[in-house]
Amino acid sequence: MLLETTPKEKLASLVRELRGNKSQRSFAKLLGVSYYAVQTWEKQAVWPDDENLEKLAKLKGWTKEQLQLYLHISQVASSTSLNNSSIGHSQAWNVKPTDSTQPLGLSIADLLEEVRALPFEAAVQVAQVALQTIEAKRSLVSSEH
Repeated sequence: MLLETTPKEKLASLVRELRGNKSQRSFAKLLGVSYYAVQTWEKQAVWPDDENLEKLAKLKGWTKEQLQLYLHISQVASSTSLNNSSIGHSQAWNVKPTDSTQPLGLSIADLLEEVRALPFEAAVQVAQVALQTIEAKRSLVSSEH
């Protein structure tokens, strides 16, 4: 499986996925854009405007915000890769769902349940804070060794 690394690469792949076996011209007609627009998106030459991002998101069954998150999340996640963390996998797996998150008085399972119940945009904010926290803690652990 090819892992796209940039938002433009992910967009091009998504456009090809959504287009399926349709020609670029018929897909463009479906979206209400020019054939040239579809062609340049697939060639990663041009970024669609917000209105066209909205159209692509709807075809995928997403909101524009969900599409934007999909297109950009790998950049955020790659900067805080857990694979490069000084904290070993065995340490990470030692956390049990019933362990308490002391300041909140909630178990980790309860906290995760709360996060899952959040609206999409709020969950994105939680994910961003989690990634920032992981990076900060990773830096702290690295500096201690």
